[in-house]
Amino acid sequence: MAGKTKPMSTVKQILLQLFQGQSRKSIVRSTGVSKNTVRHYIQVFQGSGHTLEELVKMDETELECLIQKQSSADKAHINDLEALFPWIKEELKRTGVNRFVLWGEYRRRYPDGYSYSQFCWHYQQWSKQQNVSMIMEHLPGDKIFVDFAGKKLHYHDLETNQNIDVEFFAGVLGYSQLAFAFAVSSQSSADFLLGNRRMLDYFGGSTKAIVVDNLKSGVTKANRYEPEVAQSFGDFCNHYKMAVLPARVAKPKDKPLVEGLIRILYSRIYAPLRDKTFYSLNEMNTAIAELLELHNNTPLSNRTVSRRQIFEEQEKSFLQPLPITVFELKCYRQATVQSNSHVLLGEDKHYYSVPMRYIGRKVSVIYTADDVNIFFEGQRIAYHKRSRMGHKYTTIPDHVPSSHNYMLGLNPDQFIQWGKSISDEVSLYIEKLIGSKTHPEQAYKSCQGIQSLARKLGKDKLIGACRTGHELKVYNYMFIKNVMENKQNSVTPVMPTLPFHENIRGPQQYQ
Repeated sequence: MAGKTKPMSTVKQILLQLFQGQSRKSIVRSTGVSKNTVRHYIQVFQGSGHTLEELVKMDETELECLIQKQSSADKAHINDLEALFPWIKEELKRTGVNRFVLWGEYRRRYPDGYSYSQFCWHYQQWSKQQNVSMIMEHLPGDKIFVDFAGKKLHYHDLETNQNIDVEFFAGVLGYSQLAFAFAVSSQSSADFLLGNRRMLDYFGGSTKAIVVDNLKSGVTKANRYEPEVAQSFGDFCNHYKMAVLPARVAKPKDKPLVEGLIRILYSRIYAPLRDKTFYSLNEMNTAIAELLELHNNTPLSNRTVSRRQIFEEQEKSFLQPLPITVFELKCYRQATVQSNSHVLLGEDKHYYSVPMRYIGRKVSVIYTADDVNIFFEGQRIAYHKRSRMGHKYTTIPDHVPSSHNYMLGLNPDQFIQWGKSISDEVSLYIEKLIGSKTHPEQAYKSCQGIQSLARKLGKDKLIGACRTGHELKVYNYMFIKNVMENKQNSVTPVMPTLPFHENIRGPQQYQ
């Protein structure tokens, strides 16, 4: 999209395809980036002083430092015109509308556009390309085609006594047609990437490109001209050095091999399993793997060799070796640095520190199962080991020195004095809460929350809640909130007294 900075995952795709010898037109088609932008990046690559092999080995942060941000150029005239072709096709069906009329409307919209003859020629070429079948010649190690089946399988969960639907992931090599099949829980990004990773492990290598349908887990925004590849899937393909080639919307002929494979596997896997009951996903995948081997070792129609034989003899050596390190799914979030110099990772409800000079700035948080990296304008400003402890802080001392009064005038004494204005019990509770944190600034939000509760629910309830907190030695905002809202202002239950009357028997009755 014009004016929008291209993500580094897309730039890396341009670089990978250029390194693999793809033409500029091919790169434009597969990435959806305008030809002017592709030409610009190629010029940057060539003028960087690095070879393409050196650039491919760089990570995305190094590439971003190498490439200067520039505004995207306006789309070329041909792209403007091609965007109108579907509309032109429909308008020509209307009474009295011809190409000359539509060309006049086009020139009023684009004064510097094509002449009438060029307008007609480009439209004629576009029309010829519609609904034309093409014989696709596949080279060894060139492409993998992947998709989910339209129909689901299921297993029986003994704990819930319910049938659980699962998705059927399939992939096929373009040249040998060696197939892969695997059941996953959903079409989420994590499960989609799991299916792709298991597929590459099964093949023992990766191809130059992967053709994917317009799944949300693979393509964020489906578009004929500029499809947006999901960042997690882009990272996955960059890790395995594969170019992403999204299929066109509603164009199954772009991936006929995998479409045909799924139809075959309906009869070779679905049918044999139809009367079997599975009690786990692993049990189902074991059965699928056995039937998959039968499929791959079955001779092709009118041929004496199987898919497995063609793969082993003619294609396996052309696959790229798999990386030594296993791909880790990266998650991306945008966050604003809070006034206590921390950012919140909402998924875990955990706070991570950044240098205090970034307070109020928007930063990018990129995290995996083990690590949390925080970036500002392409530069990493903080790194932490991931923690899943909710409502806790991970703090590097150098990020939030207590000697700096950067919290807009806030300090522990202000909160303690406020508590003292209510009662000594509240003041002591605030002091204990602040003292329980590694840095006083980490308690400021909790103190502000307690102040808010006092305004909403009353000071008397706050006094009672603080008294309960002292008795239990629990010092945090959520405890005070729960006690005040549930009206539990004492941990010592009040025992009701029995009224005195003549029917009450004394201790002498039990001697």
